[in-house]
Amino acid sequence: MDRWRHRITIHTTADVLGVLPEPVEDVPPAMFCDDEGVCYFDTGPNPLTQAIERLLDKVGEEGWELVQVLFRPEQMICFWKQPR
Repeated sequence: MDRWRHRITIHTTADVLGVLPEPVEDVPPAMFCDDEGVCYFDTGPNPLTQAIERLLDKVGEEGWELVQVLFRPEQMICFWKQPR
């Protein structure tokens, strides 16, 4: 029987902006989510979605597998698992 360790991370808007390679002054809304977690993405490369990828990759590189993401206003809550 597999046994798992679990981790929950909370990422704020400031966290996402903090991993941008350079400041972004005017970005059209490229990703927006409603309170029920339904998200929409515009087409084309976007520095904000790339910043979210960097945040997720950082935890993933530590060996954690992303299980679920919940979006709240100003927050992204991630649930992770890892074999013991």
